[in-house]
Amino acid sequence: MSNSSFVTVRGKRFHYIWLRDRCLSDKSRHPDSWEKLAQESEHISSPEPLSIEERDEKLIIEWNENPPHRSIFPISWLLRHAYDPQPQSSSEEIILWDKAKLEAKPIEIYDANSTNVSLWISQLFTLGFVILSNLKAENLDSFLSSIGSIRDTEYGKIVTATVGKGLSSTVKALPPHNDLTYCSSHRLVQFIYCSENHATGGESLVVDGFHVAQKFRQDYPDYFKILVETPLNFWRVQHEHQYFFNSNQTIIELDRDSNLTAIRFSQKNCMPHLPFEQIESFYQAYTAFSRYMNNLDYRYCFRLQAGECLLMQNFRILHGRTAFDPNSGSREMRVGYIDWDYFLARHFYQQEFNANQIN
Repeated sequence: MSNSSFVTVRGKRFHYIWLRDRCLSDKSRHPDSWEKLAQESEHISSPEPLSIEERDEKLIIEWNENPPHRSIFPISWLLRHAYDPQPQSSSEEIILWDKAKLEAKPIEIYDANSTNVSLWISQLFTLGFVILSNLKAENLDSFLSSIGSIRDTEYGKIVTATVGKGLSSTVKALPPHNDLTYCSSHRLVQFIYCSENHATGGESLVVDGFHVAQKFRQDYPDYFKILVETPLNFWRVQHEHQYFFNSNQTIIELDRDSNLTAIRFSQKNCMPHLPFEQIESFYQAYTAFSRYMNNLDYRYCFRLQAGECLLMQNFRILHGRTAFDPNSGSREMRVGYIDWDYFLARHFYQQEFNANQIN
């Protein structure tokens, strides 16, 4: 059914101006990058179809233009990109978890050499972390770089955990935290690769920050609001390179629909510098949230073996480890970061082409 400004396909309405703007032909977009070729000012404000036909699972539109122009849309593509009544989400629904949930159904460890990349990236999206096995140390850089560029830090791209000057280079226990909270953006995938692990202790741990924050929101809505609305300083001093990292951010971030989008939690780097009137209420909220984050019921523990690599959303998953005895055996972990945008891009690419071929 067509209207003066839209057409209905399988119960979904599509405006003509949207269809003309999203035309899939090589005359309208670059065939490789899909970037639109026309400027917004060149668009016809009210495009009109000369004819509309649904044939062979495609919507075919002949536009009233000079020269003539035809748009062909696979019906499956239209339904995937429908915005009636609202745009469809392109990501899988995340799965919130705690210790009991993961121990009841152990997570799958994927073979880095034989598993389809889309499978383990899918788990990275749903659970927030994934463990890969059978990854040789000499292949670590090339394997991860095949997804996206490894971020270069002051210590290099891939460094051993003992290289830095912070707490992570010690043998002490590390409570759950996010990395690089003192940077302007910590929306990264952190990887921790195990070269060898013969020491007593040193068990890895992860916490689903989104799950904890949701529980905290239900139990302490006023405290939750404080952590969403109060920007804090996250600091770190690096004397060797004369760096004083200082980022002003909130602990909990929400989108415009009040959905959780990021957790920034690191007690070792959080340096509140607030007006006098806010200090007491902030610390009440912060201390309560810290108790939740350190609750053992939320903590999933495991021991990384040589050749295994843990990848996690640094803005959702908190990580840490138990203390270890360096005299009991060798232990070497290699650490690095990749921008989350690369994983998003790979994930969306796989969704687009696995669902249907539109060219």
